[in-house]
Amino acid sequence: MKPSDFRIGWRLLLRHPLQSAVEILGLATGFAVCFLLLGFVAYSFSYDKDVPQSERVFVIKHRLNFIPQPQWMEYTPFALREVALRSGLPLEASAWWPRKATLQLQGRTQELDVTAVDPAFQSISGLSALEGDLHAALTRPDGLAVTRQTALRLFGTTQALGRTVEINRQALQVRAVLADRPPNSTLQFNALVGLGTALWPEKEQQEAMSSWMSIGGRIYVKTGPGVTPQALQRVLQDTIDRAPWDNLATPEMKAALAKRKMVDVALGPLADAYFDRSVANTMGSGPRGDMRVVLALGATGLLILVLAVVNYVNLATVRTLRRQREIAMRRVLGASTRQLLVQFMAESMLLSTAAAALGVLVAWLLLPLASDLLERPLDGVFTSAAVGACLLSGALVGAAAGVYPGWLARGVDMNATLAHRSGETAGGVWLRRVLTTVQFSVAMCMGSLALAILWQTQFAAEASPGFDPAPLLVVEMKDNLRDSAAARSLRDAIAQLPGVAGVTDSGDVPGRDDMTGTHGSTTVNRVDGNSASVSVHWVGPDFFNVYGLKSLAGRMFDPRIEGAAGDGEQNIVINQAAVQALGWPSAQQAVGQRIGGTQWRIVGVAPDPRWETLRDPVRPSLYLIAQNSKLLTVRMRDVPDARNREALERDIAAAWSRYFPASEPVIRAAGSYYAQAYAEDVRIARLLACATAVVFALAAFGIYVLAAHSVQRRAREIVLRKLHGAGRDAIAVLVSREFLLLTAAAAAAGLPLAWLAIERYLAGFAERSPLGGWAPAAALAFALLIVAMATIRHTVAAMRIAPAQALRD
Repeated sequence: MKPSDFRIGWRLLLRHPLQSAVEILGLATGFAVCFLLLGFVAYSFSYDKDVPQSERVFVIKHRLNFIPQPQWMEYTPFALREVALRSGLPLEASAWWPRKATLQLQGRTQELDVTAVDPAFQSISGLSALEGDLHAALTRPDGLAVTRQTALRLFGTTQALGRTVEINRQALQVRAVLADRPPNSTLQFNALVGLGTALWPEKEQQEAMSSWMSIGGRIYVKTGPGVTPQALQRVLQDTIDRAPWDNLATPEMKAALAKRKMVDVALGPLADAYFDRSVANTMGSGPRGDMRVVLALGATGLLILVLAVVNYVNLATVRTLRRQREIAMRRVLGASTRQLLVQFMAESMLLSTAAAALGVLVAWLLLPLASDLLERPLDGVFTSAAVGACLLSGALVGAAAGVYPGWLARGVDMNATLAHRSGETAGGVWLRRVLTTVQFSVAMCMGSLALAILWQTQFAAEASPGFDPAPLLVVEMKDNLRDSAAARSLRDAIAQLPGVAGVTDSGDVPGRDDMTGTHGSTTVNRVDGNSASVSVHWVGPDFFNVYGLKSLAGRMFDPRIEGAAGDGEQNIVINQAAVQALGWPSAQQAVGQRIGGTQWRIVGVAPDPRWETLRDPVRPSLYLIAQNSKLLTVRMRDVPDARNREALERDIAAAWSRYFPASEPVIRAAGSYYAQAYAEDVRIARLLACATAVVFALAAFGIYVLAAHSVQRRAREIVLRKLHGAGRDAIAVLVSREFLLLTAAAAAAGLPLAWLAIERYLAGFAERSPLGGWAPAAALAFALLIVAMATIRHTVAAMRIAPAQALRD
């Protein structure tokens, strides 16, 4: 191609500014969406890439097979660290022990997250200090390393090296300042200390590092050259097989194991940690990604770009057909087939590259919205390499997309064109129809799925949890506070507030999942001697009164009489699902019975509040009395409106500040946990809705231009029909029939796929929204509305065509 080809192409594009603008905007939209979604994919796959030789770094995982619902966990007994170090294999190992600490600084008391690690963690993670000596910070008892952001929060400046701060009544000196952790890292911390730190008593440290029973953090291992993870795994598994786990397992648990080990050990590569779904929603796992979702979003971005290119080819084809006289004249004047093809490719590359540049600009403008929808900071995707790749892709897409219009120009029949007969072939017409059908088929499929997810999510979030959450507030107690005398005093103080009708403790609350496995499960004997798994919830004596749950049989816990039942027995309450799971015919017959193989005596049967989401059926559950749990549920005395709730929250916060001035209270409405549980579904529905809107917009642009071309191409036919008595209604049907048939074909191709996808999504719910089945019909109705809006102007123009003007053209 010569520079003159591009100059001529630019002039020709400017001759039709409206259509050129439509083509550029459509392509720019595709490039912008694709740029952002592929940037999200790149962001997700770059987790922990800042760690050198991350393929040799592993986190030790374990799974307790003797419990009813075993799951892999990254938080493991620290005793495995010593086993790894004594394995004889060339490796480095470090504990990762996050703790809450109380900070005293300039007369202020606040909380600080401090993570204790081995000095080897510096080599394992590849950390280096921006200022100071990280090795000294991790080896000296008074050493402390902080990130720049933590330094700014504590001291008001990043120049924190050498500063002294009092933590847990111990004076520590900042001996290293580190760079802030990248957001796409599973190794997140605010401050680091060594395992020999003065922050925690030596006895507590030794017990934590040698215990097989306590689980306080992770263990990271970096293997030497030539060491396979399987070799280390065998050493760890052989040792843990001899660990004292037998004391934890009941005979029923051991029987359920069959030939499985009591505990499994595995090594999870740090390079794959972000996508390790086996540990998702477990203690200390943090947010984990789903590779299927990430790849699906990347595929969606590419699909939208492909549809934008399809839309451009469709519109460029129309533009080529409108220029048949020009093409015929150029061929008469001696233009060769190669020259025509090069000219059209030059025009296409100009337009596509301009669209790519505009797409980058649009992506930058949409960055805050995209970051909010994807819940990831995507600022780092705008690198010079990424922008250059986008512009290069624009040029390549333009070259490829210009081939078909150039091929059409090559086949123009000069005689027919100069004689005012259309040169468009039947194959070209059908190709445009197929491309338009594909666009609408994809749009209806995506729209149906987005509506189904949105309606199901709304239905699930608003479904009754089995109690009225409106008058309930939850006060969350951190682990380092809940067992203190101050925590008991706080509970009593809240109970005395004038707007409080009751307060209760519990280990968890319905709908809440803090990814720490707060409620347990156990295996017990059924009436017939078989075993059954039941969930265990630890609650205070007032739990059922505060939640307004009445007994179905027997009684609920009563703080005035609750306690041991005598003879070593303990009173418990079970739910209706447990009655059926354990084999009693009715709730009344279960009251007073002992659960086989235990000292638990049933005093009452409770209704079935929904502890999990609608994805899970109601599980058999039993309730045990517990004190000083991590959550306080407060029942409002007054009408639960916004004003009363805000007033009570202020009173609770004031009481909290008297007992825990170093930390901020976390007070939430009990019903908010259910909405949080479906946040991921809402996010996916919003992403699908945005993608669907883009696809529909591209299709609307295409149909608008195609409708104009269709009316222009069939102008003489329309006039002849008018002259033979056709009315306005007949002309409207003639013009719109083509696009209605295309929409019907798109529905036939896309809606069955949408229905299958919706069924697969809804299969994961115990209850379904009654609106879910109407999502494909709603998407079809919206597609028809889009078609009507895109074609109405040209349909009206067709009905108003003047016969004399049409026959003269």
